[in-house]
Amino acid sequence: MLRKSQDINLVAFSVRVYQLLLNAYPAKFQQEYGLEMVQVFKDCCLRTLRQGGTNGIVQLWAVTLLDLIQSVISEHAQKEIQMKKEMKPEDIRKAGWMLMLGALTFVFGTYWETSVWDLWIFGILSLAVCFPMMAYGLRGLSARYGEKVGNLGMNVLEAGAILGVVVSYIGLTLAWFVNSLFVLIYTGPAILLTSLSIFGVLAFIRRPMPRWNALPFIAGVWYPVYFLNIVVTRIMTGKWPSVTFHSTDLILMLLPWIGVMAIGYILQADAQRETAAPAFRPLPSQV
Repeated sequence: MLRKSQDINLVAFSVRVYQLLLNAYPAKFQQEYGLEMVQVFKDCCLRTLRQGGTNGIVQLWAVTLLDLIQSVISEHAQKEIQMKKEMKPEDIRKAGWMLMLGALTFVFGTYWETSVWDLWIFGILSLAVCFPMMAYGLRGLSARYGEKVGNLGMNVLEAGAILGVVVSYIGLTLAWFVNSLFVLIYTGPAILLTSLSIFGVLAFIRRPMPRWNALPFIAGVWYPVYFLNIVVTRIMTGKWPSVTFHSTDLILMLLPWIGVMAIGYILQADAQRETAAPAFRPLPSQV
């Protein structure tokens, strides 16, 4: 009887987590297919539990997460194509502000989450908010300069933005239950900025921006390298290194995000010039 109760709780828990992960899909997709997907996943859990027990559930989750990531990226990519066609200069300007605000929110969220334990919940909430803002900002960057950079730059930037948000949200969701998965929260920004650095290499060559074309690479490359060093240290020593907002850590944490904010400023300023009305329009009699 106890075993049956534990099995029911495991299935219920898995379904709740799966429902949370479905939030990574576009809203329209959730409305059309969300309930059906939850029911199919629940049926799969029950069948897998009968046939393979707890180990079967673990394997099911491994396959589900891989499929979820691939599917979410595909759905957002289709959405991105449609939205980019509809993106006006006003939207690109908004994307620039979102990029600046998202980068600033990430810095404060990381500080509260890692250094000020009394405010850790505000850190988690800030991180949850900043990822979609930065993704929207990168979409604006792609819409504004992507055609000049080329398909490779556009595709890498958009895929990195989507995958970064998905991975971070998986971390924010599952870290409550498996503490070691908290690393995924910060893996997302590393993916996002890696895509920005690749875009930056192409931007430096083709120079689509009005100025500072090397900035996307400079801003994008630092954080992934810093994050990779932390992961390698964890693998080599078995312990996570202490990360605090002091000296070298402070510089390495702030520099890339200052660069991202500068990119957002360039983006919104460039779009603003396109939408700004002329300061003086001569009257017909003056022409």
